[in-house]
Amino acid sequence: MQFPALITIYREHRLWMWLIGAAVTGCILGFTPPLVAVSWLIGLAALGLTLCDPVWPVALAVLSVPFQQLVILPGGLSLTQACFVLVALSLIGRIHQPWPKLTAPGLSLAVLVWCLALAAAATPLSRTEGLKETLRWGTVLLIYVATVWVLQDRLRAAWRRTVLVTCLLVAPAITALIGVTQFVNGFGPESFAIGGGRVRAYGTIGQPNSFAGYLNQSWPLAVGMLIALVETRQYHIRFWMLFSILLVATGSLLGGLLASFSRGGWIGALIGALAMGIAFGGRYGRAMLIRVGMAALLVGLSGLLLINSGLLPTALSNRVVSIIASLRPFDTRNVEITPENFAVVERMAHLQAAWHMVQERPLLGVGPGNFSIAYERLVYSGQSPTWIKPWYDSRGHAHNYYLHITAESGLIGASAYLVFLGSIWYSAIRALRQAQTWMIRGITLGGIGVAGALNGHNLFENLHVLNMGVQFGVIIAMLATIDAERKEEL
Repeated sequence: MQFPALITIYREHRLWMWLIGAAVTGCILGFTPPLVAVSWLIGLAALGLTLCDPVWPVALAVLSVPFQQLVILPGGLSLTQACFVLVALSLIGRIHQPWPKLTAPGLSLAVLVWCLALAAAATPLSRTEGLKETLRWGTVLLIYVATVWVLQDRLRAAWRRTVLVTCLLVAPAITALIGVTQFVNGFGPESFAIGGGRVRAYGTIGQPNSFAGYLNQSWPLAVGMLIALVETRQYHIRFWMLFSILLVATGSLLGGLLASFSRGGWIGALIGALAMGIAFGGRYGRAMLIRVGMAALLVGLSGLLLINSGLLPTALSNRVVSIIASLRPFDTRNVEITPENFAVVERMAHLQAAWHMVQERPLLGVGPGNFSIAYERLVYSGQSPTWIKPWYDSRGHAHNYYLHITAESGLIGASAYLVFLGSIWYSAIRALRQAQTWMIRGITLGGIGVAGALNGHNLFENLHVLNMGVQFGVIIAMLATIDAERKEEL
């Protein structure tokens, strides 16, 4: 029996199937431990939502990202991995439906995954790690395709976008509030301490820099939605309710980002804000663009004066001043290491190690996911070490994703990644031109801010970790579908 026939049988008899399933499930759960029973109930509820509408497995995947490490399911699956299974099942269930049209971001993302697979197959190190890293990008492609497929139904696209935007803001806002609580009360390891009984916020993500990277993929969306809502100038009860909710979400996300004390996160946020400002000003002509530029210049000068005034807390002003030191390139072999410059020198040592990997294998790199293996490998007679003395242990990435992906997948993989980023900007700009409703305008403006913040923050970190690609994949899929709707209307 073919799969479409099974779908037809389910639709005709789903009421009885649900009743029988509920009865059998109740009998089974009555003889299981409470925690196991609750886990099964949550899983069955997720499966039920998946059957109700294809938007829910994508929404659950988005919600699971900040909580994926808190609960481990049977078989060692994380919450996000379990959601990937639901997304895949949902796609299989719709395999007989018309496939979504090809879009520039989707096509370039598929090419990127193919290039990573090629580099993984050609690596002289661990093909297992190469396959794992390729599969991580494969899950981004999975989420992207599922989101595009969900939003191609024009009749249901509006409320499905509402569901996705809500999840994209709720999950990061919750972990942002947790991070602010950690900062205020000093809850965290000593390595995150910044003085005065405070610690760098890390939320449920585990690391301050990754935490900041996650928030950089969410606060622009909240700000974009807030700006688009204010532009409507329809001051009624619904307006003030949405305004209040978005304002709280924006404050929570930006507060968590500030409490992370992530220098790369702050720079990424500035780049994201600048991209949003240019996009906003560009919609209203040259005069508005000049005003936005003047406002950005005024804010920058005010910030410099505030830093030099001594009014800011010492920990905050020192962190901002240290950004300049982290941007200056130097040879770590000629620097005397002190407690003050340790983090900056260590970062530069990893950058130099990544460059050594690029020189060693320029076309296909050392293999996706093989950075640490290449960094820490044994040195034989006549070989030059990859590591820079005295940092013999890898931190897992090159502290610059553009150099990192070049080291791991060579110039071929890096070129595919840059084309992928370019396709995102192409779709985002085209989508912004056709934005008609306030929600579409908010999504496109926020998506441009997310792209800018991610591109800027990746100069200092690797944000394509911890399944944060789920957040990014959904956002770029929404931009691509808005752009596709514009083409259909034309």
